[in-house]
Amino acid sequence: MTVAAEAEMAVGIESYASGGAPCSARAKSAAEDFVVEEQLSGGPPSSDERPGSFPLYRVEKRQIDTLHMARDLAGVLRSNVSFGGLKDKRALAVQYVTPTSRRSLRPARVARENYAAELIGYVDEPISRARVAGNRFTVILRGCCSDVGPRMEEATRLGMQRMIPNFYGLQRFGASGAGTHLIGKALVEQDFEKAVRLMLEAPLPGDSRSGKTAKEAMAAGRYEEGIALLPVGRDIERIVAVELVNHPGEWVKALRRVPIKLRRLYVQAYQSFIFNRTLSRGISSGEDISKMKLGDNWAEVSPDGLVTSAPRGVRDVPTARAVPMVQVVGYAFRDYGSRFDGCLMEVLDLEGVRPGSFYVKEMQEISAEGGFRRPHLALLEPSWRVDGTTATMKFTLGKGQYATILLREVIKPANPAASGLA
Repeated sequence: MTVAAEAEMAVGIESYASGGAPCSARAKSAAEDFVVEEQLSGGPPSSDERPGSFPLYRVEKRQIDTLHMARDLAGVLRSNVSFGGLKDKRALAVQYVTPTSRRSLRPARVARENYAAELIGYVDEPISRARVAGNRFTVILRGCCSDVGPRMEEATRLGMQRMIPNFYGLQRFGASGAGTHLIGKALVEQDFEKAVRLMLEAPLPGDSRSGKTAKEAMAAGRYEEGIALLPVGRDIERIVAVELVNHPGEWVKALRRVPIKLRRLYVQAYQSFIFNRTLSRGISSGEDISKMKLGDNWAEVSPDGLVTSAPRGVRDVPTARAVPMVQVVGYAFRDYGSRFDGCLMEVLDLEGVRPGSFYVKEMQEISAEGGFRRPHLALLEPSWRVDGTTATMKFTLGKGQYATILLREVIKPANPAASGLA
């Protein structure tokens, strides 16, 4: 059996659903090779600008992450903005954004080097994750092995049978899957000095020579020297280091210079790591993730299988469309005695944290309540074709699910980053 790559094991991804051998292929050779478009629920926006309505923008972006795009667009609209989910920087992505203020500017179009936003209508409230039903993907794989067809057939078949684990992909954990969950763990443990040092000093895949030298300087406490050496684009590290120059040893003050959405993402990355380990533990013990069992928390899925209802209790009588749900740890976690709760408690013991740790007293704004997540991918309308050494896959996944988790079942790479899966 093929074992997961070292980089995947480091973020809790420990298994495959499929049994095929590794297949050489590369995703994301160009932005156009990885296209994702949000699918919204609730019908089309209104064409009329009613009093109190919010403008809805269709944003097409490439080579820019969602947070940086949102920050720039917020400056143009003169309002904070809201969006449904984060989209891969290394993709051609379409997503939807609204301002959160009814007094925002409302230009018909905003064009930047890495994104364009077009006003397409009006909605009654700012867009949120709840409005997103799923994401439609078109992925081109290049340099494929001769068995790529059977590998794609197996992966899509297992996906339709709800057998592929709904892991959080490497993108959830930063560039090439590097380290954001470790910062999140330090925040949860309220070891704020460690969180800052991980942010400023921990080596990352792809660090340039000047980047490595900058981190060495900051590890030695020479923050001004490190700031001068930081490469362009390392704005978060720069503002944290500048704060430490002005206020030495004030770790919480330095962390609060990081945008709150990013600080919350660090904690969410740690929640994701624990979820991955929990799901891996359940699978290794033989649990069937495709079907609900008595004693599970569960939710009812929509007829197309993409959208789930609010989670139901372990004692509620399941319906015909019930699917199992796994808790994402947070301060509101309760052990209901389900098969997955047992796995989660074991992982927490190994990690040395408790659910209450996710209420961060000294930085309450990053506290995480927790929630629920399906243990399997929700795959809809998959198709694929092969043309020589090039393969194309099209499919829709539920919101918050990662295309790379389906693709890894096809490729099984020893180096996910080199295969375009990180």
